[in-house]
Amino acid sequence: MNNPRRRKSKTPPRHGRKPRRLLRPVAVLAVLAAVLCLIFSKLVDPDRVVRFFRYMGLRDKEGYGSISFEGSVGNVYAGFDDGLLVGTESGVTLYALDGAQKALVQGSLPSPVLRTGGDVCLVFSPGSAYAAAVGAGGAVLMDGALPGAFVNADVSADGYTAYITTETGYKSVATVLDSSFEPIYRFSSRTRYLNACAVSEQGAYLAVARLEEENGVYRSGITILRTDLPMEDLEQDEGTARLDLGNQVVYELRFLDRTHLMAIAQDEIVFLDTDGMRLGALSMHAGKLADYAVSADGWLILAMEQAGGGCHLLTLNALGETLGELDLTERVRSVSAAEGYAAILTETCIQTCDRKLSIYDRSWDILSATRGIARPDGTVLLVGGGGTKLYIP
Repeated sequence: MNNPRRRKSKTPPRHGRKPRRLLRPVAVLAVLAAVLCLIFSKLVDPDRVVRFFRYMGLRDKEGYGSISFEGSVGNVYAGFDDGLLVGTESGVTLYALDGAQKALVQGSLPSPVLRTGGDVCLVFSPGSAYAAAVGAGGAVLMDGALPGAFVNADVSADGYTAYITTETGYKSVATVLDSSFEPIYRFSSRTRYLNACAVSEQGAYLAVARLEEENGVYRSGITILRTDLPMEDLEQDEGTARLDLGNQVVYELRFLDRTHLMAIAQDEIVFLDTDGMRLGALSMHAGKLADYAVSADGWLILAMEQAGGGCHLLTLNALGETLGELDLTERVRSVSAAEGYAAILTETCIQTCDRKLSIYDRSWDILSATRGIARPDGTVLLVGGGGTKLYIP
């Protein structure tokens, strides 16, 4: 009987060898792509590419970015909802970039002041009870008078609002509203005058500047209140943090991020946290503060006029640490900040730069512009007289 032929066993295929061979070129390509992206981002501003496509066909379109309004020395301006807000003695108007009117709220505002943040804009006049607020798309959030006159107000980066008023029976009253303009906190001070305020994101903290008299001398300080705790008096310890500033008036308070804020005072700009810890200060004796602006990204730009002429520019982070410095020989008309961009308008040109004051672009075609409003995409809205021009780098 013949034995059947023994079948040769087949070696199973090695499935892992081929994919491993492919991994090497894939990894090399990934590294090359990363290097090219890094080189591209260094050589070319990515936002410039975005601007090229966004404004394609609009850059040379007649009238685009040109907004006409009634000019006045007392007008105030702000970039909002991808357009322009104009506050006047008779109200506030929101314009689109094509000049179309998106909102108009009329009311008496002898000395209009604009505050913007997130999707909320508030316009008020110190000493007046009337105020107006506009939301995204031109929605009217507020149009009317309060029980007392405005002293100061602020809007956080995410649209929470705080304001101080004078009301019968109290020296000062502070109120916090959410982004829908519903009240979430109120503090009535019977013992101290309050003259400035700031609210943090989500309305978690309310910072107020207080004035008090001691032996015939006025003293000031900052008190930081937690809005989730009721408050009966500024001297109450629970839920409060304090920083004394001595014999100097606080003009403005601004939160730079959720837990850090700055105070612009008579003699210095003070940086502090929500625990009342003084982190640093910048003396105002070295130069006069010509203008300043705060970015929603948590940094600010300062323009300090020098005694011998010219201007010293500074950018600082939320801790008060210097990010960049720049000296100019000419006067600065305005500074503005939006996300990663700053706009510096001088008597001869407009220039955009990053938070370290490295210059991106410059243009001498500024006509009679008195303000340059930085926009998040690197463009600048030049405002002057009774109209605007959009500068697209």
